[in-house]
Amino acid sequence: MKNSAKDSIKKTKTARLKSLILLTLLCLSLCACGGNKTKTGTNITILPVENIPDNFLMGVDITSLIAVEKSGGIFYDARGKKCDLFELLKDGGANSVRLRVWNDPYDEKGATYGGGIGDLNNAIEIGKRATKAGMKVLIDFHYSDFWADPNKQTAPKAWQNFSLQQKSEAIKTFTTESLQKLKDAGVNVTMVQVGNEINNGMCGEIYDEQVFTLVKAGADAVRSFDKNIQIVVHYTDPLSVDYLDYKASLLEKYQVDYDVLATSYYPYWHGDVKKLTMVLRKVANLYQKKVMVAETSYPFTDLDGDGYGNVVSHQSANQEFNYPFTVEGQAIAVRDVIEAVAKVKGAGIGVFYWEPAWIPAKKYDPSAANADEILAYNRDCWEKYGSGWASSAATGYDKEVKSKYNGGTWDNQAFFDFDGNVLESVNVFKYAKTGSKGSLAVVRIDEPFLEFAYGKQEKLPETVAVTYNDGSVKDEAVVWEEKQAAKVLNKPDFGEYKVLGKLNSGETTQCVVKVTASNYLVNGGFETGDTTGWTVENPNGKGTPKVDKNNQNAKEGLAYFTGWQEDNFDFVIWQKIENLSPGNYKCFASFEGTGIKVPGGTQFIVSINKKDGTSQNFTVDVAIPNTWKKFFRAEINDIIIDENVENVVVKADVKVDFDPATGANGAWFVMDDVNFLMTN
Repeated sequence: MKNSAKDSIKKTKTARLKSLILLTLLCLSLCACGGNKTKTGTNITILPVENIPDNFLMGVDITSLIAVEKSGGIFYDARGKKCDLFELLKDGGANSVRLRVWNDPYDEKGATYGGGIGDLNNAIEIGKRATKAGMKVLIDFHYSDFWADPNKQTAPKAWQNFSLQQKSEAIKTFTTESLQKLKDAGVNVTMVQVGNEINNGMCGEIYDEQVFTLVKAGADAVRSFDKNIQIVVHYTDPLSVDYLDYKASLLEKYQVDYDVLATSYYPYWHGDVKKLTMVLRKVANLYQKKVMVAETSYPFTDLDGDGYGNVVSHQSANQEFNYPFTVEGQAIAVRDVIEAVAKVKGAGIGVFYWEPAWIPAKKYDPSAANADEILAYNRDCWEKYGSGWASSAATGYDKEVKSKYNGGTWDNQAFFDFDGNVLESVNVFKYAKTGSKGSLAVVRIDEPFLEFAYGKQEKLPETVAVTYNDGSVKDEAVVWEEKQAAKVLNKPDFGEYKVLGKLNSGETTQCVVKVTASNYLVNGGFETGDTTGWTVENPNGKGTPKVDKNNQNAKEGLAYFTGWQEDNFDFVIWQKIENLSPGNYKCFASFEGTGIKVPGGTQFIVSINKKDGTSQNFTVDVAIPNTWKKFFRAEINDIIIDENVENVVVKADVKVDFDPATGANGAWFVMDDVNFLMTN
């Protein structure tokens, strides 16, 4: 054989060997955590969002990551291979990380309070990994040793006896020193949040002047440290009428130097996402600030993964679910929030998903043979590593922590299943820009709400609107459950009724029917936004009785009558009704409150004043539930009005004693939906 032929064969063998090596390496890379990690084929439909800016923040709050990893939590890609969380999140389109920082989330023995640890060292460790992955970092200072939210803003243990001036200086020092440590560690901090959901205070302060003094101190510290870091102020409850506008006006009044007004927005708590755009746009236009959603999430399942239970499920009260509990439903819910913020053109800068990686230490199945063993392991991790929302060590600091074992309450809202396998919803940030197409599926079915006049028979709707994941909406026939339908069509009593229905496709829906009558009280629901029609007597000047607007607090509508005081208070609100026709009447009202000693002294009273000068009183003791969004209904029936009646007075005699043991900052009282109705 000639040398040229030998050389040719040798080159061919070498080329084949190189090709084989390259092919082998490619296969290995695809089998490991790499390549197409987060999907094996598009199974969900996500409509693209128009005009998303290139620098739009697609963020995730993953503060619990270290606690989850220490507890044994592992993340897997779409092929079932162990994978680094940051690679999975980045491949799904995330570009930013949000990390909460508590001052000292440990008891005197050094035991963690839980909640994903959340101290500065935790933020540094995760922040370094995020920076290495090319992601931006938002630091969320709570200025507390544990959870800070609208229900509690407890000052750190070391600051609890500080004056306002001392707190201001402590906030400046803590902020500056923390940012310096993050910088020294190489963390790319681009945003800082001064306080967390500071609706009702910050760092133990509750009055506006004091609160904004502290906010200003934190903001000034950030600005002095690095003028390129964006300063964020964070609230929640965004769809309450003019709420964010009001808070922005206070920030301007107290001359707080900040860049971004952020809000939490959870679809199941806060209402129609379409209204979010209008609220954020108004703030952006009036105050020339950037806006964003700092927290959002949605469940992919109704199941529990760790043996503790979830904060959001179909069994939860006062929650409205406009998307199915599926991976696709979760992704569409987030996509819609992204769209709502992106529509605030020039000012809407981003959305952060809250805790998409807070998975169980081990999956708990109550029917499994080793269920007790798994639950014991999880409980041990909640206590030892802080991977539950609270440990027993937190009981001395946070009065909401009542029991020893407090697990994760968010595992059904992660971007991973209970075993750590990535879900396709992790791609929502990418799909919001590109769109994706899967099989046609129902997103939501209309649940009609009807009002029937008392004693008047009405019809239930023959069709309901069905929204699909491709954006189409169709009216489809519905068959209502026969017995339930008959009940609301045959002169039912006052109140609300649910009628279940089924579509031809087998999908289910419901119709809510409210049976009402003419209310003889003026402004019984306080929807005028003031006390029109009512007389308020407040001789002690406490409690600040007034009408507020907030659909999260009202029993019906937007407005409600309320009082608040960081101490005991009492007042009376009453209304006189004249020229009533003879007949049988009933009167009722709804009450709620928090921070109140139970039992209390509040009474709901109806007084019948007769022409001969005599009176007849009907009284109900009001049992305040002492739980937000849980109402006590005070009702008086069989009120007989005849020709001898001069007038009727409906009165609430409010007596409230503040109970600091509840963990509240003060006593809060609500009365709403006051009705005086003729029954025959």
